[in-house]
Amino acid sequence: MNAPRSALNVLAGAALLVGTPALCVPAPVSAAPALPSSRDERVAQALLAAQEAAGSADPAALGDALRVIDRSGARPMEGWTGADPVPAWRALVPEAAGSPLRGSPLGPGYRSGQIGAGKSDSFQQVFLSGRKASIALSAVGGEPLSLRVVDADHKPVCLADAQRRACRWVPVFTQRYLIEVRNGGQSQANYFLVVD
Repeated sequence: MNAPRSALNVLAGAALLVGTPALCVPAPVSAAPALPSSRDERVAQALLAAQEAAGSADPAALGDALRVIDRSGARPMEGWTGADPVPAWRALVPEAAGSPLRGSPLGPGYRSGQIGAGKSDSFQQVFLSGRKASIALSAVGGEPLSLRVVDADHKPVCLADAQRRACRWVPVFTQRYLIEVRNGGQSQANYFLVVD
């Protein structure tokens, strides 16, 4: 009698969790860095790797990073007015000069930015009801950046610190969310942010 009741309690608790937006909890700190687990995290890391490879003149590593970006179908985010570094990186890799392989036409969107010490950068993005929302952040040089997502009622949807800079949730309503990247470091930080 107790086993079926216990299973029902677990299912009821899970149903409540599915319908309620939850705060993103950072992954436990471990000795080894966490491997990117989602498409947006892989793209954020690939953008960072491409920038580092271009800076160190490593065409093999740059080609690998560009293939990850191209296969994902990633493109600059709509409304972002910054300079897209991907075309310049493609020009540095001879075999990437042709037309890139494209993934899903609704692949992730990306943007880059710079934030001064103790400052933040924010923008708004619409996410659709019932569809998984996912955001990943990577920082050049490992600066301590954090990510915060707030809904239209100014309620926090996700808070992610420098250890695990990714947010995932399923919006209950289609609405505009505020995405904020904060620099808790002592120097200017460059970042890539990917929304999927």
